Amino acid sequence: MILNFKKAINFWPIIPALGLYAYLADYLKFIQDDAYITFRYVANYLNGDGLVFNIGERIEGFTNFGWTIYLLLWGSLGFDYIAIAAYSGLIFGGLSLFLIFVIARDLFSQNDRWFSLLALFLVALNFSFAYWSPAGLETAAFTLLTLLSIRLYLKRSCLLAATLALAVWVRPEGVLLAIIFVFIEALLEKRLPKFAITVGAIAFVISIPFLIFKVAYYGSILPNSFYAKTSFDFEQLTSGLEYAGRFFLEYGFFGIGFLITALNFKKLSYSVKVLWLFSFVYILYIILVGGDVLKVHRFFLPVFGITAMLAAVSVRLILEPFSAKSRYLLLLVAAIPLLWLTYRLPLDFVTYYNANEKIFVSKMEFISNKMKETDSTNFSVAISTIGKLGYELVGHEVIDIIGLTDSTIARHSDANIEGLETTWKERKYNIPYLLKKAPDYIVFATGFKPSAPAEKALFLYPSFFQSYVPFPWSKKKDPNQLMGIIEIAFKKVRPIVRDFETIYDLQYVEYFKLGMEQYLDYDYAKALKYFDSALAVSQKPHSPFLMYEIGFCLGKLNRIDASQKIFDQIIENDSLYVFAHRDLYVFSFHKNDSAKGAIHQRWLEKLVPWYWPEIKAVVEYGQSQRKSKRKP
Repeated sequence: MILNFKKAINFWPIIPALGLYAYLADYLKFIQDDAYITFRYVANYLNGDGLVFNIGERIEGFTNFGWTIYLLLWGSLGFDYIAIAAYSGLIFGGLSLFLIFVIARDLFSQNDRWFSLLALFLVALNFSFAYWSPAGLETAAFTLLTLLSIRLYLKRSCLLAATLALAVWVRPEGVLLAIIFVFIEALLEKRLPKFAITVGAIAFVISIPFLIFKVAYYGSILPNSFYAKTSFDFEQLTSGLEYAGRFFLEYGFFGIGFLITALNFKKLSYSVKVLWLFSFVYILYIILVGGDVLKVHRFFLPVFGITAMLAAVSVRLILEPFSAKSRYLLLLVAAIPLLWLTYRLPLDFVTYYNANEKIFVSKMEFISNKMKETDSTNFSVAISTIGKLGYELVGHEVIDIIGLTDSTIARHSDANIEGLETTWKERKYNIPYLLKKAPDYIVFATGFKPSAPAEKALFLYPSFFQSYVPFPWSKKKDPNQLMGIIEIAFKKVRPIVRDFETIYDLQYVEYFKLGMEQYLDYDYAKALKYFDSALAVSQKPHSPFLMYEIGFCLGKLNRIDASQKIFDQIIENDSLYVFAHRDLYVFSFHKNDSAKGAIHQRWLEKLVPWYWPEIKAVVEYGQSQRKSKRKP
């Protein structure tokens, strides 16, 4: 008992480290939109519809089979599987911290054990580690299995086979772990890697039922998202280098830790060599696959602890000429700036994406709920971000226009449009196929502005704007608020013309996107210039979406007559264009034309009865303000 207590007391630093980690996780806590893809699979299974995204479609649109099964088991017992996902991730992240400390302690001699604290706290203060662990995804679970695999490999434990099998279940990169261990053992020991091959073979045998199920149920070993995301081209490599570059900038201390350990590679212990080679190969893999779609360094979580250990080893190598007592003092001097940089460098980047992700998930929840409130049909939706909206619309067909859960788009994508620029990694789409599916609603990630390549490509097809009209819902933080934030979806209001030809130039879409960005910044004059440029390169018939934005900007610049003329033309061509009716109704009261106002009122009450009361309230408020100003 005394011996165990003495051993336990050696691990006291884990307590403050866990406290820091838990504080950051609580500060950032959220559920990532992509996690809801898994949750929809779980919900459909628990509803008796199978492990599918859309009922009747057996497509593996997730890359975390084991995590999905884990949540499904909790859900079958009546637990809230979303809460389980968040709390489990938090716990697995904490266990990963513990393993990092355990592995790090073994890297240093008894006199230098304090260097292991540097590795521990570099991860405890890691914003990205705290960001992703409780975000509902499998990231923390895979990180824990990766660290456990390294620990078991270093101990030459046969339990490594079971850990590798679990890792494969949780993420496909589990196979990569086994390959890396074979490579490391062969390279360092210069012989046939019997141990790594043996445990890898056992892990493969254990995984055979899993593979058989995937082939029998989904028809493929690889998940559908592999085909949707992977392109193996120069752009992917460039994206991977940029992704890794930000990691080294914010957490890798510009690669100094790698460089110092590399320069001293021959004098490193076997364990440190394993860590260096493991992280090198794993980071190379991240670069080759183009990094991650999601920001904030998610793919680097499995190696955060390893790179932190290498940083600690580097500091120890630098301080080697000094005495043990001097090293303690110099370690403290080195640790303070390193820990501060770990906290400060990524702070703005992480908090920015964290805030935006919370807003985005809230927005998708709002739109999906409003669709259900205002449309009682069994409608279908197409969207480029299928997470939260897809989960809220369980039972409705949700078409992923970038192909993560659609095998046709993932495997039979349209040819890339020359000159299409995007920050999206998901570059696949099939617009003719999408239009043939004729979804009742199409939702863009950024509202009215086309952002994803699939959204930009859709804007090139006249069939899209001939059949779809933007429909609004007003989102208010306060019920007493006069005006809310308008969220839209493109609603199919007439059958799609089966003429799936593009007639517009990509430059028109790019100008439109730039105009929308200025519009969102309330710079209507600059927005109008971009919209006019889009009009100049656009063939006829001009998109009513473009014409409306031109008219809206003219109205904001007090060119009311020109604005009204455009809106009248839009309504003449398409009487279902809600926003043109709204603005013409407002203009009619400015011009005291109650007869015309009554016409647009009837259309608004018919098309958007949920939005009409707000339009009426805003106009009445404006009238009362003008009347009060006229009083002496």
